[in-house]
Amino acid sequence: MAYDPQVVKAARERLEARRNDAANQALAWRNRLCAQYPRLAEIERELAATLPAITEVVLHGGTPEELQTVQDNNLALQREMADILHAAGYPADNFDPLYTCPHCQDTGYTDGHLCDCYRQLLREEACKHLSSLSAMKLTDFDSLDVDYYDATPDPQTGLSPRQRMQDTIAYCRTYAARFSPTADSLLLQGSTGTGKTHLCLAVARTVAEQGFGVVYGSVQPLLRRMESEHFGRADGDSEAQLIGCDLLVLDDLGMEFDSPFYRACVYNILNARLLEGRPTIISTNLSFTALRERYGDQIASRIMGGFVPLLCVGKDIRQLMRMRQMQ
Repeated sequence: MAYDPQVVKAARERLEARRNDAANQALAWRNRLCAQYPRLAEIERELAATLPAITEVVLHGGTPEELQTVQDNNLALQREMADILHAAGYPADNFDPLYTCPHCQDTGYTDGHLCDCYRQLLREEACKHLSSLSAMKLTDFDSLDVDYYDATPDPQTGLSPRQRMQDTIAYCRTYAARFSPTADSLLLQGSTGTGKTHLCLAVARTVAEQGFGVVYGSVQPLLRRMESEHFGRADGDSEAQLIGCDLLVLDDLGMEFDSPFYRACVYNILNARLLEGRPTIISTNLSFTALRERYGDQIASRIMGGFVPLLCVGKDIRQLMRMRQMQ
């Protein structure tokens, strides 16, 4: 999974915090018991001297009998410690840290593979990161209220904006639930306030919660960051992240400042992802004609030929929501 480096860093920090907490709690508990049962502290000191004793025997050519004596003494000390703990009502491994995950001991890996606990942390941090990138709260499909859309059928199509949005929402919900790294790319088109960003975030959240690497962002800040990196004003490799993630969600295509550099960036990203079969979701206020006029034939043809178009129709529901809240 191609997670954003910030997501991986945050998940690793949480794992490290878990390990440190477990170690600190174990140390505090050991100190408390040793204060209550001083012989435990003595045994620990004697056990700590075992390795130097073995080294001394080996380096000075000691006999197997001498080595066995050291080992037997070590085992006897361990049994004595276990007996003291048992008599006090504690298990023999009472000094061991109590890790959040007993399988990987909060390292994040089991037998060289990602542990389920680490995968869960990555999913949680991915959702937090996605939420931080949007002015909107990370949303879900159920929170998009279709009652805000007009139920009056269109005379030409026979479908109302509400029906069409229900179809679009259902498509996106199924898409997100069945997502795979080879899924189709989607183009969400519609005027301002018709729910495009809401749907983008809902898909991003659902896909991220399944453990896939998702990069979401409005086009303008993403391109601005790439420009800063390209001209040495910032560190990083945003282009590699945008091309390599499992799902890229580009919100508000067409709202960015128009420049040859930005157009080249958009083309390179879309072309690379299409060639590699990686899905991308684009939301835009622009029609196909406007996309061609804005970006030229190269980019427009990539979008028109490689994306499934989905319409978000109706009036600006954000205004309708504000009006309802004021009533």
